[in-house]
Amino acid sequence: MTHPPPDSAPNAERLVFFTDAITAIALTLLILPLLDLVTGAGTGHRTLDQLVHEQLGEFGSFLLSFAVIFRLWWSHHRMFEHVETLHPALLRANVIWTLAIVMLPISTAVIIAFPPTAGSVALYGGTLILASGAMTALAVIIHRHPDLSGGRPPVTREQMLTTVTVLGVQLLSTLLGAVFHDRVNYWAFLLMFLAGPVESLVRARWEKGRPPRPASGTR
Repeated sequence: MTHPPPDSAPNAERLVFFTDAITAIALTLLILPLLDLVTGAGTGHRTLDQLVHEQLGEFGSFLLSFAVIFRLWWSHHRMFEHVETLHPALLRANVIWTLAIVMLPISTAVIIAFPPTAGSVALYGGTLILASGAMTALAVIIHRHPDLSGGRPPVTREQMLTTVTVLGVQLLSTLLGAVFHDRVNYWAFLLMFLAGPVESLVRARWEKGRPPRPASGTR
């Protein structure tokens, strides 16, 4: 029987609140470069249609980063549903994850301000890899320390698969975008939408590899 951690162990609730606040600020900061574009368009007497047409990539970068940060936050939120008390390794991995979230608005601003190069694509992709790598580390730590759950359901192998799949797809996206920055560049990160189908395929193979369950009515 697993004994719960002592009462002196730090509670995870305040860390979750802190991380949620940082994520909300990062999401808000994403819009600031676009606000500058809109303000500049107004002083330059450009129409809204002209602005959207000329800066379509910038608006797309904002939407991509918004979706990425939201997805990362949701994964973090779901992961910490299994945690009641903290562990030093868990705290360190969460600091790295938070650093990546804070850096994403900067990486997005680089996308908006400069043309795509191998370095700019690697910067953006590297930030995503840092966040996903930290999320994978969080899943492994929580899985290996069930005493942190305080009686909550443990992290399953399927949840760990989700983090590993996202990390793998982001590694591939960054490599393709950086190597073919003159043609593919940031479009490579649309491969992240393949993480779900890839995960489903792996789960299906797991199900095939499991022995069949005995019929409930057999004698």
